[in-house]
Amino acid sequence: MKKKAPSFFGRLNKAARYVFSVNGYRAAEHSRLRGYQRNLQVRPESAELDAGDRIKVVARLLDARRNNPLVRSLCRLRETDTVGAGIIPRAKSGDDATDARLEQLWSEYSESPEITETLTMREVQQQLASLPLCFGDGGLFLHKSGRVQLVEGDRIGQEGDGVNIFRNPSFPNGRTEENGRPIVEGVEINGEGRPIAYHIGQRDESGSLVDVRRVIARNFILHRKLIRPNQIRGVPELACVCDDLQDVEEYDEIEMVGAKVAASLAAVVKRDGATDFELAATADGPDQNERLESFEPGKFHYLEPDEDVSVISSSGRPNSDAIQYLEYRLRKIGASVGVPLEFLLMTMAKSSFSASQGMVLLYQATTEANQRDLYRVLSRWWRWRVGKWVRDGEVQPPAGSNPFAVEWQAPAFRWINRAAQVKADSAYLTMGAQSLDDIASTFGQTAGEALEKKAKNISTARRIAEEHGLDDWRDLFNPLTTFANVNLVDLKEDRNEDIT
Repeated sequence: MKKKAPSFFGRLNKAARYVFSVNGYRAAEHSRLRGYQRNLQVRPESAELDAGDRIKVVARLLDARRNNPLVRSLCRLRETDTVGAGIIPRAKSGDDATDARLEQLWSEYSESPEITETLTMREVQQQLASLPLCFGDGGLFLHKSGRVQLVEGDRIGQEGDGVNIFRNPSFPNGRTEENGRPIVEGVEINGEGRPIAYHIGQRDESGSLVDVRRVIARNFILHRKLIRPNQIRGVPELACVCDDLQDVEEYDEIEMVGAKVAASLAAVVKRDGATDFELAATADGPDQNERLESFEPGKFHYLEPDEDVSVISSSGRPNSDAIQYLEYRLRKIGASVGVPLEFLLMTMAKSSFSASQGMVLLYQATTEANQRDLYRVLSRWWRWRVGKWVRDGEVQPPAGSNPFAVEWQAPAFRWINRAAQVKADSAYLTMGAQSLDDIASTFGQTAGEALEKKAKNISTARRIAEEHGLDDWRDLFNPLTTFANVNLVDLKEDRNEDIT
């Protein structure tokens, strides 16, 4: 059949799309057609992903998080591996008593630091860690009560922002002004581009942003990942793979349909005068819409005159190359956020031991980078909360100390070969390349806490040994014969001293 030539208006429409198309994020496009070249331009990210497109991308990714197991897996890995049991502060004020008091107060505060008192510190940190994936950014509103409120990125904007946003032609790309200062996607900035205030609201059931209020910058901590140094808002990390996620889901569904058809026997009865036959079958059906008849096994069915049976089959299904192709697409999706396929699907069956170790190291680098991104938010949170404790008299730091100094202890990865890890830690400790604090931190504690636990165990062992008549409490720890390494020169010197 000869293909119909496009009309004049069709060609004009295509030319207009080419000439007037703007660069942006394809995740915000409704069409999957990519037959025309995009007119690339260098513009700020606030123009590439303006308020309207941002909401579309966020809504699409939130839907994927609800229904797509891949997105759920990515978010789960970001939350659990970045935060673990919780990122713990280690006060470095210079005064031991002040450090102990600050850490005690933070531990008590961590039970319910959020304004609704329904989230623990660990849960708040997990939510913060995953915000850039789907929302692009978000942060903490520092409430006067001393608690914080989690703010998702879609709540930062202008009154009425939603999927069907109507832009003001005087201020394109979501830009407005207030008191002579520009507001870009809900962020009020000065002439140097520094945030002055954030406009934060609530989402109603229609998806519109309502009850927007102005929050000055010192009372809000924004968490985002930058693509460019002058970027004002964060971009959802999964925006660049939205199409890939959709392709994988559609391909999987198509293969499933093909496999189901291949596993079943479907037949069509062809007959001359099909129109009359269809009308009669419809009229005689019990539901007035009955057209299908069953074929029972082990029986012979005789067709009416002028009837023929054709079997519907789907040969070659499931596709033997489908899994390999899907794995390639999944590696591409995971690479965008630094997650190997084996972690995404929770399988390492096809990897060797050495390859698994290398994979863990690659993923460890990604996780540690995500942890460092959180340290900036947590440090500012710490300074704000410590300042309130100092003003309220909860802490009285001595002169010369700095109660705002802090280091963050995050959960660390352990090697796949635990015996090799312990041996390496012991060697590093002996050489002085690592301290006991460095090793203890991988288990979520300080050197002091580890030594206190060991001292309590020794004290308990002494008591039990006396109660049961043991000669040495060490027998409870080392019932087997042990060996010690000693330098031969030192041993000879010791013997000479004994002789003299």
